Amino acid sequence: MALMKRKSKEAAGSAADAADLERLRRDLDAAEAERVDAVRARQDLEERRDDVLASEDVAQLEAHEIAVAAVERRVAVAEIRCTRLAGEIETAEAEAEQARRRAAYAQAQEALAEGRRVLEQEYLPAAMALVEILNRARTLRAAIAAANEVLPDGSDPLPTMLEPVFNGQHYPEVRGLTKEEVYFVNRKTGLRAGPFDCPELHSESHKWERRTRTIDLPLPLHPAVEHRSVLEYVNLPGITGPDSYLWSAPFWGRPRFSNSDRTEEQRRVL
Repeated sequence: MALMKRKSKEAAGSAADAADLERLRRDLDAAEAERVDAVRARQDLEERRDDVLASEDVAQLEAHEIAVAAVERRVAVAEIRCTRLAGEIETAEAEAEQARRRAAYAQAQEALAEGRRVLEQEYLPAAMALVEILNRARTLRAAIAAANEVLPDGSDPLPTMLEPVFNGQHYPEVRGLTKEEVYFVNRKTGLRAGPFDCPELHSESHKWERRTRTIDLPLPLHPAVEHRSVLEYVNLPGITGPDSYLWSAPFWGRPRFSNSDRTEEQRRVL
């Protein structure tokens, strides 16, 4: 409740400051317009002075000088007002900027407290629940691997990939994996050279015809990009220190530690 009242007061204060700043800007625009008009009137009077002197009329000259003095006062007052209002606007803008920064800083303080609360009260329980899931999955996968070691007759090994979808990358199912094979055929019999024939010897070369053919290579047994199981790539750091881990995956993409460099704390799984 107190926080809501404080925010309401801050919002009201910001609105009032914005209204005052807008009023000052309008006043400055009006003062600047008055100054420009006064300067223009002074220039007009200065241009008419020679004509007034040429009339040799003292009364007309006195009236002209009175008008010049009056317009000089207008210019002076307008310039003073413009200077004052410009200073007030600069001060008000600086104060408004500081108020904005104070509000942003207050929001950042609240975000800091909320972020720490989220990590402590929400991240840790959720991470521990995920650790329990990963432990169960790892135990089940170990049971599958153990059964594959002693398969009954006529049974195929069971896959140890627990994820429903393969997330690696297979080699393309195209006839792109080929090689050129060289072989020799006997010119008389048409039979291919055997392991004990020597078709490339100079004395035997006239008996054999050299041929080539393109053969398709079998697809590799392993995929181009291995499947990345969550059991190897999920890593859950703790929040109590640099070496605190709730679950330290052995691979997790680009490991910060090699397996030999990982400490016992980093190997720990709660």
